[in-house]
Amino acid sequence: MSRPHQVVVSEGAPRTPARLSVVLGTYNRRESLRRCVDSIFAQTETPCVVYVTDAGSTDGTVEYLRAVASDRLVPILVGERLGQARAYNDVFAQVTTPYVVWLSDDNEIVGHGLDVGVEALDRRPGIGMVAIKVKDVEGPFVDAPYVGGISPIGVLNVNQGMLRTGILQELGGFSERFRDYGIDPDLTARVLFSGWQIAYTCAVGIHHYRDWTDGPRPGPARLQRQREYADLYARKWGAHAPPDPIWRIRSSAWKAMQRVTGIRSTTDRRVLGLNGRDWCNVLTARYVSLLDPLLTRGQPYHLVQRPPRQRRPLPSDPA
Repeated sequence: MSRPHQVVVSEGAPRTPARLSVVLGTYNRRESLRRCVDSIFAQTETPCVVYVTDAGSTDGTVEYLRAVASDRLVPILVGERLGQARAYNDVFAQVTTPYVVWLSDDNEIVGHGLDVGVEALDRRPGIGMVAIKVKDVEGPFVDAPYVGGISPIGVLNVNQGMLRTGILQELGGFSERFRDYGIDPDLTARVLFSGWQIAYTCAVGIHHYRDWTDGPRPGPARLQRQREYADLYARKWGAHAPPDPIWRIRSSAWKAMQRVTGIRSTTDRRVLGLNGRDWCNVLTARYVSLLDPLLTRGQPYHLVQRPPRQRRPLPSDPA
């Protein structure tokens, strides 16, 4: 694919060599972006550089980015809407720090979430991607302990992820076939099935100010795009990891636990020290060990997904 936009990802070397590149995209959400950027610098001790790719904002975002540009914050003024995958990939391809994380402009870093992700990658070389745990702080899902859904093939999806840069670049970044929807579940599957472990931070590291401008439910256009992504994901990955009997048993165990205890994945009520979302993910995420709560005790990460022993070639995007 041709790349008509030249992306310059450096405006002078940072004073301390950066270990982490933070890449986020924005469009006409200046105040949300400002909150995100301020939280990154307030909550991150790891030397980092933040790259903000703007799709042609007209609400003062461009002026704000020009005003705060420095060796630590690099605006990339693309000027048109390329789709999230393309916009992020143009930056991913050129960063040189050991680690890279993608964020959205409606995120706010809390609890030194990015530092915890770096610590997890430093501590365990087999981990290729860390999900910085996300919690909605507005909208109908504020009572859920954190965001984290299981894909149709049993992979625990990563919503905002930090990776070893070499892995991300080797895989080519996000699939541009998905454009905006489904880019993160697809990348999660590709990292896992290329042989790398994937973990979640134990603590919430990101607050998510979810866009509810369409009301409590997504509008028809957004729902249609989500359905198209789900169909694309199913066609790409459905045959790669077909269901197995053990996974079905684990899913049945979660249903039984809900009936017996009344616990749900959308509430923070705890049973034996784990909240409902934890229990749902431990039991129904196909590549998470049932012993995960014991194996990860005392670590900054948990819910470690381990790739299957039998490796198969990664599927290509369907036409």
